[in-house]
Amino acid sequence: MMAAVVLLGSCDAVSNSAEEASVHDPLVLPDVHDPAQLVRVGGALHLYASPVEWWTYSLDDRDWYFLGDDLYDGNNPDWDLGDAAYWAPSIVQGAEDRYRLYHSAVHDEANHGSRIGFTRGAVADGEIAWAPVDDYVVESDGYNQPFAIDPAVFADDEGRHWLVYGSHAAGIWVVEIDPDSGFLTKRPQDKHWHADDDRFTHLADYGGNRHDANNIEAAYIYNHPENEFYYLFVNWDRCCSGPESTYNIRVGRSDSPTGPYLDRDGRPLSDGGGSLFLDRSGEILGDSRFVGPGHAGIYRHDNGRYYFSHHFYDAASGGTPSLALWNLTWVDGWPQIDRGRSVELE
Repeated sequence: MMAAVVLLGSCDAVSNSAEEASVHDPLVLPDVHDPAQLVRVGGALHLYASPVEWWTYSLDDRDWYFLGDDLYDGNNPDWDLGDAAYWAPSIVQGAEDRYRLYHSAVHDEANHGSRIGFTRGAVADGEIAWAPVDDYVVESDGYNQPFAIDPAVFADDEGRHWLVYGSHAAGIWVVEIDPDSGFLTKRPQDKHWHADDDRFTHLADYGGNRHDANNIEAAYIYNHPENEFYYLFVNWDRCCSGPESTYNIRVGRSDSPTGPYLDRDGRPLSDGGGSLFLDRSGEILGDSRFVGPGHAGIYRHDNGRYYFSHHFYDAASGGTPSLALWNLTWVDGWPQIDRGRSVELE
């Protein structure tokens, strides 16, 4: 595997006037799309992104290292139907430094044909060694069901694991998975969602002018370790058009992993609610460079600080998909980007 140092975006302080407080830029890593949340392994942070490529950020060197763009190294898992597009990984830690990395394998995007599966990882010499799994978790094959892409996995306060997923079509859903096997807890051999299926819970739908399009995807749930809430982040509108992308990130919270998730105004996300967290043109961030933010992730460092990651289309470089990593703070129990100090990971 090749290792190449990639320079970070500026994190120097800038100010429009002497009276204004300094604002600080995030760490920026170019050529990244659909990033998973960061995880720490030894002295490095691990980052996974579409099409299941991976990077590490050395806490000693303070640099990113690119490790490869094909986690399987050409040995695709048996459950891949062939020529599938791998998208949007999500990593979850289990017992004894073991991990599972979930991702979708889309074989018929036009008809929402896709599967979600995972690969297993174990830490060896400070790195994660991955091994394919010969079965998949859930699938979709039509518009009348949740599109099986954009998986995100989290653990609740009782140690139970949950998979949240979906895109357009039937919206965002969550289902319990077994922490040991990684597959569905109930009837794992039945990998289809059904309209009357009590294993799955509907969490969120698009709240804009739908015109028969449920423009929501890229769900991510964060179980806050210092309060009672789970936070559901979703993307509204459209990605993947460079500077013309209209992606924006919405958020709601719940005291239960299965919801209901409510926004700041008490509107359920299942009925189109969702408080705006990051807008499509960088107004909240105060910088029009950050277009179409998507695929939220939260990392809590061992110094107790929180960091928020997402991809965006970099208007400063023609719309290159890139990763941004910001300081994150919590105000009245809600997440907020903190540009008042530099992003420091050490």
